[in-house]
Amino acid sequence: MERRQPPLRTRRTPSLPTRRPISSTSGIVGGILLAVAALWMIWLLVHQLAGSALSVIPIIGFPPVTSSTTQLPPLAAEGITLGHTDASPTLSKQQALVIASQLQPSAAAKAKTTDAQYVLVTYPNKSTPATHVDLNNTAAWMILYQKIPLSAPDPAIDPTPPARTSYDLYVFLDANSGKELLVVQV
Repeated sequence: MERRQPPLRTRRTPSLPTRRPISSTSGIVGGILLAVAALWMIWLLVHQLAGSALSVIPIIGFPPVTSSTTQLPPLAAEGITLGHTDASPTLSKQQALVIASQLQPSAAAKAKTTDAQYVLVTYPNKSTPATHVDLNNTAAWMILYQKIPLSAPDPAIDPTPPARTSYDLYVFLDANSGKELLVVQV
């Protein structure tokens, strides 16, 4: 009789838990998130170092970022559009008001109200020969002199009363140099 051999004891090695292979979709999503985080970090550093001098980074193929400003009907009728910017002007509001009052002393003295607003002005020159400078998103101070009284006509010459008794004057000054860009009377 043949003797039976006891079974050999094999030592079992503990198996490592198996992981599911990383799917390609989660790898792509992770890569995109890392890229976005890196761009965000670069954006923060650039804006921190540049301060207010760099309000937006221009992106090729996209127009400059401006938010719209309420259009004023008298200016829109003349073909002038206004925009808003977050950039800081070189001239202060007070300096712009002083320069405008020197350029238009009569209007400054007679106006019932005066206001100044920092805007981007667009006024394309479509006539030949050029009647004014071509303005395209030009940073400017818009000084508005309101309710400037018109001089009354002589009733001996024209007995009909005037249709209007006052007018408004818009003075646009270059926000960096203070140079007069445009004057519109409505």
